[in-house]
Amino acid sequence: MYSSHREGQIMKTNLDTIREMMDYIEKHLEERLDLDSLCREAGYSRYHLSRMFSVISGFSVHTYIQRRRLTEAARLLVFTDKPVMEIALFAGYETQQSFTIGFKAMYKCSPRAFRRKKEFFPLQLKMTVDGSGKLRGDRMMDIQMVEGGRMLLAGYRKNTRFGFNVIGQCWKKMHAGKGSIPNRINREFLVGLNDYARWDTDSEKQPVFDYYAASEVERIGALPKGMEGRELPATKYIVFCFRGIKEDSVQPVADYIYREWFPQSTCRLNENARYDFVRYGEETDENGRSRIEYWVPVL
Repeated sequence: MYSSHREGQIMKTNLDTIREMMDYIEKHLEERLDLDSLCREAGYSRYHLSRMFSVISGFSVHTYIQRRRLTEAARLLVFTDKPVMEIALFAGYETQQSFTIGFKAMYKCSPRAFRRKKEFFPLQLKMTVDGSGKLRGDRMMDIQMVEGGRMLLAGYRKNTRFGFNVIGQCWKKMHAGKGSIPNRINREFLVGLNDYARWDTDSEKQPVFDYYAASEVERIGALPKGMEGRELPATKYIVFCFRGIKEDSVQPVADYIYREWFPQSTCRLNENARYDFVRYGEETDENGRSRIEYWVPVL
């Protein structure tokens, strides 16, 4: 008979080991952390620990620690008056110059410029390991703040009042008809727009909004039968980038963005732009994954 106990102790799974490793990293984020010390803590070789960690998290151990430290450094820049050099040392950098290079690689601006903006947005929150294998937002490869211009879309619209299965119907029509869309631009992406302008707040069963499966166009002219045009205003966006399978639901990512990421950010949602959208890359890799971008309008 198999047993999950050995000498009275509950046996740990490998997921438990990685989960404990995440906790250990958080507790020692300000200290010297390297793969050897983590291997001793976990009881694994360098090869097996680094391989298992990257498969589960999507990042190497070094990259994850660097992203966590730089995110916390960004928090300190905005919410404290600590000198940049002190924050650099906290983040594991020995010189202010090396810290600036590392910070700019992630946040696309210098630490001093980031402090002057007084806007904090986390690029890597502590990762949650649940073992479900489902896409979660804390596996974001990149998060950017973008000034977006006016965007014109053409595609198929359905309302979710009668269920989310209408989304799949929109995409079936879109893939069949995208070749006939005139004035199409940015052909490497298709767009899934969640339009909350007519959000039904009284709906108790499920969120009710308009969904578009669409393509960007240079101008909205005469469209094929059944297609509609939609104009999005110029505004600032937070863009969450990752690689995933287009057919998978992005709801776990949306939950992460709105329930976990925004509460820790200083970014404010734009009430005059009541929508968000997902750009799906048309080109897929050997694993069926493509670049996916979740765009949220902010002030």
